Amino acid sequence: MRPKLTARPWFSQRCLPIVVGTMSIAACSPTAGSVAVEVPPATTSVETTVTPSTSLPKDAEPATTTTRPPRTTTTSTIPAPTDIYVEPTMAGVHLDACRLQDQSGDLDYPYRLSTGFPVVTTNFGPEGTFKIALVPIDFNDVAGTPNPVERLQHHMDMTSDWYSMVSDRRVTIEWQPYDGWIRIDDDLENYALDRSRSDDDRIARLGFAAADPLIDFTDVQGVAFFLPEGQTFMAEGVQGFRHSEFGGSGGYTTDEGTIYNYMLGGSYWERPDKELWSYWAHEMGHMFPLPDLYDVRGQWWNGVQLEIPGGPFSQFDMMASQDGPSRTLSTWLRFLMGWLDDTQVLCLDPAGEITGDLSLVHTDSNEPGLKSVMIPLDEQRLIVVEARRPNTTFDCPTSTKPAPGWRVRNGVLVFTADMTIGHGNAFQQLVAPEGRGLNDAPDCGVPRQLDAILVPGDSVTVDGITISVRDNGNYDHISLSSSG
Repeated sequence: MRPKLTARPWFSQRCLPIVVGTMSIAACSPTAGSVAVEVPPATTSVETTVTPSTSLPKDAEPATTTTRPPRTTTTSTIPAPTDIYVEPTMAGVHLDACRLQDQSGDLDYPYRLSTGFPVVTTNFGPEGTFKIALVPIDFNDVAGTPNPVERLQHHMDMTSDWYSMVSDRRVTIEWQPYDGWIRIDDDLENYALDRSRSDDDRIARLGFAAADPLIDFTDVQGVAFFLPEGQTFMAEGVQGFRHSEFGGSGGYTTDEGTIYNYMLGGSYWERPDKELWSYWAHEMGHMFPLPDLYDVRGQWWNGVQLEIPGGPFSQFDMMASQDGPSRTLSTWLRFLMGWLDDTQVLCLDPAGEITGDLSLVHTDSNEPGLKSVMIPLDEQRLIVVEARRPNTTFDCPTSTKPAPGWRVRNGVLVFTADMTIGHGNAFQQLVAPEGRGLNDAPDCGVPRQLDAILVPGDSVTVDGITISVRDNGNYDHISLSSSG
């Protein structure tokens, strides 16, 4: 008998942003004064190294881990030979002042997705190597075609590279692919789903049962099931986690141990403007445990039309929209996970002097310097300021180039994070300059995105604190002032 968790089962309805007609579905630097450091104008790059492993049939010798050459991911910058990084002219306070406590109703659940501190690490921790088994499964009515792993290698590499980047190499995703199809003696039609779910584990349990005699699941912490291409019965996907119904009912106990996480992408990810790796990266985020940033009320089956499609963070994050224009991770979520060094965050006391200038390194760069400015407004809410650049490796490809009605994301993003709001209820909310509307994301197959990026000359004010962008190039140079 499988061990049962005593945790009260809880799940979230995972959903993907799909367009049907017009409806979307889916330590602080204490330095005073200015120190200028000259930098070369070369394009910023982020290097990531991935270590995939071979498949492990139970009767085979242990797999030998192989290392492929480092992949260089390039993010675009604006050439500016005179552009220099300037240390902040104002002093920060201890970072603990910005580590606001999670005050959402989700605290009632022992395995929850964290929006504030402390972070629950009983599933995936913030650092280390996490092994994911890739398990292709086919059915009597939907047979697989040859070489599934060869076709999926790109998606495994991209997922691993993405986590290496956003965690600043603190996280390694190690893949264990099974190179072949494992047949489920049933018809996929009997398990058809028309939308994404995290409360229907029937296919996963069939897949685990069929794979267990063939695969060594030692140290595997999650499984990515894969269906034959061209199937039409699984529309979006189905997934389960330690915090969802799957984990609450005990996960699945293999011969080698219990696994609490799985994901299975549907036919949506075969569309020309979609990539399966981004689905994997998003769903694995819930294993760490990162929350959804969208507003679940805006999903197509709820019939609620939101002013900003998807919710107030408008596809500026992998956890807001995994196939949107901007597939990065906000600095609040990186800070929450411990994926930023203390020197990369400036925490300011709103009761102190908030007047001065500073430079920001953009979120996906591996250069030293500030990546985030945080200002707690009270015990529940804080302002976050960060710099964004289009990432030509991970973002929706067409969104990294100018197009009519589309602003390429070179500039500053300002948002608030509210610790009383939980996962899937839009706890991060953008602050855009007055008069800004929605932009068409060219050929990304997603709803329109809020034009929230601040460029030189733009400013926004939140609770008497004004953030202004003075200049940008390799860095964004901003000014802060307080009317208090």
